Amino acid sequence: MLPLIVAVTYAVWEMSSQARAQQRLVMQQAQISHLSISVQELSKEIERAARQFQLLQESSFLEILNIKQSQLEESIKNIKSQLPEFKNNKTIKTISETSSEIGNAAKNAEGDHAKQLESLYKELKDNSAMLSEQLTTAIQSALSNSEKELNNVLWRVLVTGLLALPASLFLLGASSMIVNRSISKLSLAIHHLGQRKWDTKISIKGPSDLIELGHRLEWMRIQLLTTEQQKAQFTQHITHELKSPLAAIMDAQSLLAEQIPGSINEQQMAVLDILRIQARNLQELIQQLLNFNAISQGVDAHSEQIDLSAMCTKLIARYRSFLPESDFKFLCSKELVPVTGNTQLVEMILSNLLSNAIHFSPTGGTITVTWGLCDIDRFGMPDLSIQNDGQLSHWWLKVCDDGPGIDIDEQEAIFRPFYQGKTKRQGSLKGSGIGLAIVKACVTQAHATLTLKSKKDEGTEFTLYFPNI
Repeated sequence: MLPLIVAVTYAVWEMSSQARAQQRLVMQQAQISHLSISVQELSKEIERAARQFQLLQESSFLEILNIKQSQLEESIKNIKSQLPEFKNNKTIKTISETSSEIGNAAKNAEGDHAKQLESLYKELKDNSAMLSEQLTTAIQSALSNSEKELNNVLWRVLVTGLLALPASLFLLGASSMIVNRSISKLSLAIHHLGQRKWDTKISIKGPSDLIELGHRLEWMRIQLLTTEQQKAQFTQHITHELKSPLAAIMDAQSLLAEQIPGSINEQQMAVLDILRIQARNLQELIQQLLNFNAISQGVDAHSEQIDLSAMCTKLIARYRSFLPESDFKFLCSKELVPVTGNTQLVEMILSNLLSNAIHFSPTGGTITVTWGLCDIDRFGMPDLSIQNDGQLSHWWLKVCDDGPGIDIDEQEAIFRPFYQGKTKRQGSLKGSGIGLAIVKACVTQAHATLTLKSKKDEGTEFTLYFPNI
């Protein structure tokens, strides 16, 4: 807006100057018109006084003549001061000389002097009229010049305004772009803070207020990152500290179950089975905490050939050993599909998805694990119509259950660490709330894509798409 303000200021100044100039011109024209009339009137009065003195020969008329001549000289002097170009004007000089000659001739108005006076009267009258015309012409010329100057001023003001408007729009657009860019960076920084992406430094350029806000967001980022690191260190420390007493408990349970200290009855054996199962569940929770810490700090991203069938069989066997009394039906794909990826990441994903399905499915429920190859179409969507072709760019993994499903309003929140949903899991041990957070983190590190389909009381389907590299 600065160029527009400058243009308006310039226009006001120019118009103000022009108004003052017009005012001065009007006053000058009025004075010149008055002086022109005064010269003509004084010329007539000089002629009248001279004739009266010539006729009556009274000294009073001669005094009047001298006064009128002095007034005429004063008017001529004022004309010269108002119009410098008239200082050497021949007409003014002639009027002044003729007036003096009339005064001299009037004192001796006999014979030839009488005839001379008549000639001088005529000459004074003609030159007064000529001077009036010249003054009128000068006034008209001044008006014409003033009109031209006014037109020039208007033209300059118009050009300045035309130049100032696009300049103002350009500066406004540039400043808006800078502000919008700064706001976009702030919005992205806030989004990253909400997404727990705290490793990128926040640096905002632009207006001072936005820079200050960027500094405060950077301070917040550092505080969140520090808190997260402290929390990770604490979690890692406490989980390692829990593993040792838990291992001792499990060893003691094994010794008692093998009746090494002495024989036990069936009721005592049942209690030991409960102890074994709950100790295994606790061990799984501790391992999940360790996995969450490990994935948060990053894992080696190397790729290798993965045997999905063997991995699925191993994980199902492990969960059956944890829950021998469970009555789940597992349907696992048997096809040997050549896929590549990070084994550690894929195993953590599949392990947590199976654990989630087991703990939220009803007794006797069915859990299905399938996989295959696919390609990505021109719309960026996976094409599952062709499978088992080693030339395809991606492979998919799907885990389905027939549990209670997930409410639509919880389908984003369930991937946040330590979130506990409305639906309660099966069993007496409460979950840690980090299983699906581990899945989400592993998906991100594996550069994969995760989709979730679920409706209340209609089961849940997790599908992942991995690059087959």
